[in-house]
Amino acid sequence: MKIYLRTLGCPKNQVDSELLLGLLDRDGHALTERPEEADCLIVNTCAFIDRAKEESVEAILELSRLKTEGRARYLVVSGCLSQRYGAELQAELPEVDAFLGTGDLDRVVEVIRQIDGRRDWVAGAPPGYVYSAETPRILSTGAPYAYVKIAEGCDMGCRFCIIPFMRGPHRSRPLRDIVTEVEGLAQRGIQEVVLVSQDTLAYGRELKGNGDFADLLLALSETSVPWLRFLYVHPAHVNERFLGAFARARVLPYLDMPIQHAADDILKAMRRQVTAKRMAEIIREVRQRIPDVTVRTTVLVGYPGETDAHVAALTEFMEEMRFDRLGVFAYSREEGTPAAERPDQIPDEVKAGRVQLVEATQERISWDAQRKLLGSAQTVLVDGPAQDAAYPWEGRLPSQAPEIDGVVYLTTSTLVPGRFASVRIVEADGHDLIGEAVR
Repeated sequence: MKIYLRTLGCPKNQVDSELLLGLLDRDGHALTERPEEADCLIVNTCAFIDRAKEESVEAILELSRLKTEGRARYLVVSGCLSQRYGAELQAELPEVDAFLGTGDLDRVVEVIRQIDGRRDWVAGAPPGYVYSAETPRILSTGAPYAYVKIAEGCDMGCRFCIIPFMRGPHRSRPLRDIVTEVEGLAQRGIQEVVLVSQDTLAYGRELKGNGDFADLLLALSETSVPWLRFLYVHPAHVNERFLGAFARARVLPYLDMPIQHAADDILKAMRRQVTAKRMAEIIREVRQRIPDVTVRTTVLVGYPGETDAHVAALTEFMEEMRFDRLGVFAYSREEGTPAAERPDQIPDEVKAGRVQLVEATQERISWDAQRKLLGSAQTVLVDGPAQDAAYPWEGRLPSQAPEIDGVVYLTTSTLVPGRFASVRIVEADGHDLIGEAVR
């Protein structure tokens, strides 16, 4: 059977899709990047916030038309949307032949083999699946970087977050298994590995004798992958072991630590288990130990009960900490979470205004950081053809994580994708850079 798969959502979903492709390929199915050529269409969905759910449903309806009007005979929906709403989706979307939740990914071959005339495959298994280095995986982006999930699920219970319901409790992969996968990716030509999970610093705590995230960083430093990066550090879990390992390990000087907010009563209401003072201490300590570190964060505005004073505390914290990168989201009222039950919800137009305020604040800060790079010589990893047709290639600095930070547009056509290059930064804005090869 010829199969097309579309991925929505985060890098963790990207890994899941590549595992699905690997399992299907091993079973003998042909894979295609053109949905109109496929016999079976798969959508790997996201359901983190309302916007993601809407995008997932739109993709399902779009592909269902191909099933009605084109060659495709089957439509499968997998991922978080299925895990969260499987039974409801089965009733509302009769055009879908099968649903696979996050706890069912390893059953994709079984489902495809028995899909004719069946609609009783509904996400019902509790999230528990964790892949291993032996699981077949097809890297699908064509880029010189790859994501590696070190753990699945989350135990933190932030009051706005639905992830524990969709991904289950925290479950770590064995340290040796992760090392094996990373080394295997390096042997396949991957130049950058990005470690991801829902709660990175919780890694290993439930595996007796395995070691923690500090041990994992030091172990991965012995692999041959040139660049190693990690994302999603919860500030409540930062300790001396992590800080010491971060400073010693052979990893990129890049800290992704979502703070979510900086007003202590909002942090408490969110159940973040950390204060603004402690987060400031962490950032200063990291910058002292790793002077060239890039600090990225994510914030959430519009949480129930948030006031203008709370937002002012957040922007003051941003001005003080001078984050190199920052993403901002408006709070999404997710059914099943404690925050959704609060009566003091913030109107959408107020949330939108607060997003704009935070974005404007960060834009000023980012421009100052970008401007300092003008004229400097930098090492970039050439990712591939530029999305901007005015340039032949684009790449990234160590300070730019794939897909979430800006890029360096490269003016030199002779550069080679998947290789490192020395460039001089000749132009900058608040997000992207332009570089030319140093000859």
